[in-house]
Amino acid sequence: MVNNTYPRPRTQAERGLPASRRRFLAALGTATAGVPLLAACGTDAGGPAASDHRGSMGDALPRVRVSQEASPGHEVKRTSFPITAVGLTWTGSPRGVRLRLFDRSGKPGAWQNVTAGCPCGKDTETLRAKSTTPPNRALVPAHGSYGYQLDVDAGVKVIEAIAIDAGHLGRKRRTAPSGTPSKSAPATAPGASGSAVAFPPPGLVLRADWGADEAKRLTADGRESSPTRFTRVQAITVHHTATPVDDPDPAATVRAIYEQHAVSNDWGDIGYNFLIDRQGVIYEGRYSGTDGIPAHNADGEVVTGFHTFGFNPGNIGIALLGDLGKQKPSSRMRDSLVRLTASLAARHELDPLAGVTYLSPTSGKTTDGPALGGHRDWTSTECPGSAAYLDLPDVRERAAQLTR
Repeated sequence: MVNNTYPRPRTQAERGLPASRRRFLAALGTATAGVPLLAACGTDAGGPAASDHRGSMGDALPRVRVSQEASPGHEVKRTSFPITAVGLTWTGSPRGVRLRLFDRSGKPGAWQNVTAGCPCGKDTETLRAKSTTPPNRALVPAHGSYGYQLDVDAGVKVIEAIAIDAGHLGRKRRTAPSGTPSKSAPATAPGASGSAVAFPPPGLVLRADWGADEAKRLTADGRESSPTRFTRVQAITVHHTATPVDDPDPAATVRAIYEQHAVSNDWGDIGYNFLIDRQGVIYEGRYSGTDGIPAHNADGEVVTGFHTFGFNPGNIGIALLGDLGKQKPSSRMRDSLVRLTASLAARHELDPLAGVTYLSPTSGKTTDGPALGGHRDWTSTECPGSAAYLDLPDVRERAAQLTR
């Protein structure tokens, strides 16, 4: 296990989005009933920021509504819409926050402990030599609640809370065609029993069809707020999202993760390259252009995500939806993970059973790790959960068999 250095937590002022981006997203929004439209994605407003994001697809997009609070304190925060999830960012103890939800009539539920997710984020240009602590982040399912309240331990400060209504898809999902060709690598590789390992694997759900609002990635002048960068593939890393395993609406959870990553965390997009739900459905993650090849450019390089701090470029991040600390991935989730990792390994000539020497383009440092591993192989974290991590040797073996 490698312990890496992290950038210091940004102050409240530093975490605020550029004013141009705040104005742009605010202009896209429509005020929810009874809630004034403020700086939709900023953290410097005097109260909650509510917005209703729409993009170029207009009414085809799910109706996503947000109420954002800087330094929310201990008061009850109510919304005019049903909450899919509450995103939290805080400093201090990773287990020092409790939350309870309120139904539409104002009745509170039980207090629940909130545990921070794994440390993710952008790589810095030069990794700091002195170790610092990143802010804690979590996404707490709210099950259609209409309010929440926080309680924290001494020394804990909640920097931001964001209540998200991820909406609902009103149309049938489309999937990417299997085996999209590229200039640099074959789309298929020989597999067991004479079959082929095709990329993308069958059934992959494209961004537009899980409801990604591309406007969230853009600044006021239409540029990417976090520009896409591509590098050659060096490794594949598996994560979990620490959300409920039995998720009734995984696509809504993906949209909530996208909202938190792209806007609240100011990453400009979702941090993962792919996500897989319990039924084995694979979702396209971070935007990679218009060439039709998920996660890649036309030259076969992978788009840099924000999933494994210090080891992002050239590292394909796959997130399993659910908390897999004690519960193993379902058979369908595992099968899809095997198919996806096998197709990526074949495409990029990686041996799923081998080790690699990862070279960071940002720091110039080299680190040994697995070609196909878990987040904890690269940094100190519980991700992807002990149950999922103990399952990885079998995933490696099965993926290797498919690529032979």
